[in-house]
Amino acid sequence: MPFAEKPPDPLAPARAAFIAPETRFYVPTGPFLLESGARLERLQVAFRTWGRLSPAGDNAVVVCHAFTGSADADRWWTRMFGPGRALDPERDFVLCANILGSCYGTTGPASIDPATGNPYLGTFPAITVRDMVRVQGELARALGIRRIRSVIGGSLGGMQVLEWALLFPDLVQSIVPIANSARHSAWAIGLSEAQRQAIAADPRWAGGRYDPADPPTAGLAAARMMAMCTYRGFESFEERYGRRSQSADLFAMESYLRYQGQQLVDRFDPATYFALTRAMDTHDVARGRGDFEAVLRGIRQPALVVTIDTDVLYVPEEQRVMARHMPGARLERLESPHGHDAFLIHVDELSAMVADFRDRVEGRSTTRPAARPATGGQGVNLLVLGKGKVGAPLLDQVREQAPSLSSDYDIALRVVGVGDRHGLAFDEHGLDLSRWREDVAGAPPTGPFRMPGAAEVLDRLARLPGAVLVDLTADPALIPVYAEAFRRGIHVVGANKLPLAAPTADRDRLSVARRQAHVHFHYETSVGASLPLLGTLRNLVRTGDRVLTVEGSLSGTAGFLLAEAEKGTPLSLALRWARELGYTEEDPRDDLSGLDSARKAVILARELGMRLDVADVALEPLLPREALAATSPADLVEALRRLDRPFAERVLGARGRGKVLRFLVHVDVDGGRVRVGPEEVGPDHRAARLRDVEAYVAATTLRRSGSPLVVQGAGVGGALTAGGVITDVLRVASSLGVRTGWSG
Repeated sequence: MPFAEKPPDPLAPARAAFIAPETRFYVPTGPFLLESGARLERLQVAFRTWGRLSPAGDNAVVVCHAFTGSADADRWWTRMFGPGRALDPERDFVLCANILGSCYGTTGPASIDPATGNPYLGTFPAITVRDMVRVQGELARALGIRRIRSVIGGSLGGMQVLEWALLFPDLVQSIVPIANSARHSAWAIGLSEAQRQAIAADPRWAGGRYDPADPPTAGLAAARMMAMCTYRGFESFEERYGRRSQSADLFAMESYLRYQGQQLVDRFDPATYFALTRAMDTHDVARGRGDFEAVLRGIRQPALVVTIDTDVLYVPEEQRVMARHMPGARLERLESPHGHDAFLIHVDELSAMVADFRDRVEGRSTTRPAARPATGGQGVNLLVLGKGKVGAPLLDQVREQAPSLSSDYDIALRVVGVGDRHGLAFDEHGLDLSRWREDVAGAPPTGPFRMPGAAEVLDRLARLPGAVLVDLTADPALIPVYAEAFRRGIHVVGANKLPLAAPTADRDRLSVARRQAHVHFHYETSVGASLPLLGTLRNLVRTGDRVLTVEGSLSGTAGFLLAEAEKGTPLSLALRWARELGYTEEDPRDDLSGLDSARKAVILARELGMRLDVADVALEPLLPREALAATSPADLVEALRRLDRPFAERVLGARGRGKVLRFLVHVDVDGGRVRVGPEEVGPDHRAARLRDVEAYVAATTLRRSGSPLVVQGAGVGGALTAGGVITDVLRVASSLGVRTGWSG
């Protein structure tokens, strides 16, 4: 049987990242005859499998991917996989093949034409959805599949599902077409043609004979931007972007579309876009088969037809027509503001629908282990990294609040793992939070939570409902862990500033990974502890306002030191108190140098659309740089003792001028500048009224040019930060449909 382990892929190093190492390749012998009559002399099919095929070959489930998807269903549909979910590799042999005409390992326009030795590009023969399914059917036969329990897919994948039912009626037991039509409408054909013409209008298209090293990227990006407008709904765009500005001359919506266009350019091929949209336009289950309604009546398998109430690409009426005429069909509605893409966003809800349907069709009990934890309520399962000044209060607060969350809001908030730099305690059934310290102390000494060693724990976490990774460390090396968590469908809540303030390229890659996985990433506490600084600024922008400048004091530690100095407390003693109270960073020099404030300023500025790194911040430290060169805590204390008198004199000097010393941040959004450092301010300045560890942010906007919006309160404290983290966790729970009483 001609299977290959590695594909010949001379053209697409950028696309190689979208072909998982686990991908296998099937190369049938002889040419493949297309529906058009054309022949592909050499055919290669990229595919992935999960689980084991039964000896009888009767436990297969086929997943069909959408337009720009790949065979990596566990990446783009992660939460559909697992015990009790729609796709369970413990019982199913799951197969997903990259479709004919794609550019992720299966033969398509970017492949080499054996007749010329060059890529097909625009000369690739016309293909149809039926051709795609016939190729997959041949692969299934070659793998020894004799019975397919279900075929499942959304959008273009749903079109393939219908063809599976019609082409292989004796092989397929049930089908789940999601957010698709039984024939491409005039509306959908028109959208496809407009996108193709955008590509053709790019001079580099050259009639489809472009240089693969210099493709028509501008046209492809424009086509993708058009498509994105149909993948989401009106409400989704209004809620997320509204009329807010990203910069002086750019709406946030424009920025989003440009970003999406560039993302596709980096991973897709223009001729492939042409070939696949034309294939979708030919989609019509009745083509060559007779009357449309009679053909639908001929689909006899039990069918779950899923419609999305806000879909503007394949409107709900199209699914209603399918369900009305297919004898074994049941119509289910997925309610979402997010339009067509909802089947990639509300995956937990979709998985439950599909699992219930399959249980009935296949005669299994409808009680599934992943539906609810034994404690009652909808499960949110936390893996907490860090057990220090924030982690310990968080675990105590979860233990105290769990009963009321369960009784009042029907939510089971469980901690299944706690880790520190030495090891990790993990139990899928939940740790006993009255003895978590003993559990962590007795855990194997595995060292810091790092990839690839962390992969096994992330896999275990991903199999639980409402999986959330909570990062309360100050570890700069967790970006790869975040990315792998996202890939597995795990949400992340963090107070760790270091990944968020990482270099722009690293932060961008993290954002891409999060968006591709359609998961949540909340980090409100990274800047203001329990203060809703980031959320407040986001809400201003969402309502169409534009932030011009931000001024604030973001370091509660610096505020505490300055307040104590005003009382006459020596600097060295004030810092010791701050450390004992848990106010400082793990390395106090981050506070004294202003680096901690600079990181917070960068996180805040990036939320407002600015692209800058910590190195771009104009930073003046609170103390002379030479005093911060200490290599040990003892050396630092000695250096501060030598500064006690000069620092006190500086504070007294400001008082003599009728002012006070404060450590402030200034963000000039339009000017693209961020400044951090000590300043003398007069008694009428809002910063002069700060007390102890208070922090504040004052945002001047277009609508609030005369009266800035001010958020002020305690800026440090383990218990306060822990409470803010729980708020972020409840935001994730709310998004998953848990009745928390929280929104957003």
